[in-house]
Amino acid sequence: MNALKNGLSRRSFLTLGGVAALGGAAALAGCAPKASAPDAKAEAADDATTMQTADQTKECDIAIVGAGGAGLWAAVEAVRAGKSVVVIEKGGNVGVANGSLAGGPFMVGSKLQEEAGIDFTVEEAFNHIMEYAHWSTNAAAVKAAVAISGETVDQFTDDFGVPTGMRPDNYGAGHASVRANFQSDPSDSKTQTKGEDRMKPLQEFVESKGGTFLFNTAGKRLIMEDGVCTGVQCEGDGVIDVKAKAVIVATGGFMGNVDMMREKFGTFVNPLGNILSVGEGIDMVQAAGGQVSTQWGIAGNEFTGSNQKADGLYDRKSAAFTIGIYGTLLVNNQGRRFSNEGKFANLPLALGGAISLVGGKYYAVVDQAYVDGLNSGMDAWTLCGSDEEHWHTGMMTLKGKALENVQGSIDDAVSAGWAFKADSIEALAEAIDAPELVNTLDEYNGYCADGKDEQFYKPACFLQPVTTGPFYAFQYEPSAWVTIGGIRTNDRLQAIDGDGLPIAGLYVAGADNGTLMSAPYCDYEGYSLMCAYCGGRLAGQYAAETLDA
Repeated sequence: MNALKNGLSRRSFLTLGGVAALGGAAALAGCAPKASAPDAKAEAADDATTMQTADQTKECDIAIVGAGGAGLWAAVEAVRAGKSVVVIEKGGNVGVANGSLAGGPFMVGSKLQEEAGIDFTVEEAFNHIMEYAHWSTNAAAVKAAVAISGETVDQFTDDFGVPTGMRPDNYGAGHASVRANFQSDPSDSKTQTKGEDRMKPLQEFVESKGGTFLFNTAGKRLIMEDGVCTGVQCEGDGVIDVKAKAVIVATGGFMGNVDMMREKFGTFVNPLGNILSVGEGIDMVQAAGGQVSTQWGIAGNEFTGSNQKADGLYDRKSAAFTIGIYGTLLVNNQGRRFSNEGKFANLPLALGGAISLVGGKYYAVVDQAYVDGLNSGMDAWTLCGSDEEHWHTGMMTLKGKALENVQGSIDDAVSAGWAFKADSIEALAEAIDAPELVNTLDEYNGYCADGKDEQFYKPACFLQPVTTGPFYAFQYEPSAWVTIGGIRTNDRLQAIDGDGLPIAGLYVAGADNGTLMSAPYCDYEGYSLMCAYCGGRLAGQYAAETLDA
């Protein structure tokens, strides 16, 4: 699901130019998250409400802010319904957002699944999703999105010629496949269709129906008249007022806004997804009277840990990055355990993201015996007991995939200052300034000897003792592909005010929408991308239907 290349230095990433530097793939590589400032929140609010004098005006039926997965599919449905659209996109093309780069969406009832004989129903999927979220999301909106998820995947191939295939059930959903991919060569899973190759056919369809795209242009403020949304003011090549009968906001959440992530999550989060998304969509809808959701979280990095001091965003082949999601001992900055590490290992995308936010800045602690085990050529799943029941994800994603240069990658992390090595536990505790680590390890090693974790009850396969020096601690920070949380909407994806009433003419889709995704992230792989594609389709349909009413 990565929207940035592994080779980009994390330190460079956090110190590159401001978000104003727009333009295609270069925007992703050259735009840092919004810089911290004492009055950043107030400035954002002012920016979302202070109207500017427009240099030009455009008119359409439906204005769509954002050309990611949600925005593009909204545009497709709007022009199918015969509506004129203007799509406003901050990047330089339709290939920069997560919707064009992520692995693939969750699906139910697709032709792929039917042809494979997979018995998976909308009823089963809907009930699981809602129970997982404790019914805290909008049931009708979720049901509508799930119901068209298979059809949406079918349309990628049937209507737009984008190849689709099935991904295996890596996270134990219980079916052969619950997720599509965009595999252009059926014999090579690495041939994923991404970027413009995936989404340009949708753009071309919209343009063939008269739709207009404004690239390198950011939506800034909603135009409101007597409580009705009548357009959006944009900034790009000057100030542009796009007057419309309805507006769909789909700007992708706030992965590029360090301040907003700290506010919502209480800790720094390493952004792995589209950093052009800085929360402007959420700000502008709030400025128009829209209310925010109760669900705030992240879709975590299922592949590795992350640290802003590291050279690279993450590296699935590096022991220094990956040890943190192998079920090893995790401690907080006081040296105390804070979770069942086996849950992190088995559901790294869903529960891992939530657990990492609990930890904040946290450490994985192992000994030389564990490192030597990985260094011997044994994969992590085998090293941890080959437990198919308690580490299904490990079996599916790690079995037979031994790491290379294990000791070398760890030594490099130590040199870079985000991993620590010491000859004694006491010295390691001092190195990471976590005074309680000594007592934690004494207790934890007792659990390992007994074969039962009496604190958090993690499976015995993950109880690897930390007794053979030297000892290592790897410092990680939460990292995420996309943010969860945004504007509260009704079941028609209309933004609602403080009384729960819809704001006329205003719809919200994708990661800006706080209605479809729950926190923790749903344990169906590809769920966020399904919400983007299908939520966008629904928003486009609903907006068009309202105009026809």
